Amino acid sequence: MSLVVKLEDDLGERSEWVMLHGVVPAPGEGDFPLLGGIDPFGKTVFNHLQMEAFLQEWERAKDRVRDDSQLEGWGKVKQMAETCRTDRDLYLRFVGN
Repeated sequence: MSLVVKLEDDLGERSEWVMLHGVVPAPGEGDFPLLGGIDPFGKTVFNHLQMEAFLQEWERAKDRVRDDSQLEGWGKVKQMAETCRTDRDLYLRFVGN
């Protein structure tokens, strides 16, 4: 599953993004209540209040990384999530295709 992950403000004007493939758990995976809720064909948005739980799950999702490009994408999402955690005006958006 490929997803575009964006760090956005209310107007969608922030330009940080990364393409991610194969790291996000499939929908409904019980061990990942937040990540398993990401819609692979639609949009899923997380806010600063969800980032602590998101980051805990994201650390566990690192075990799914299989190559350097996935590791780079995983690291970029982690960085964006940490930024989102400290700024209530930012959102982490996953866009499926």
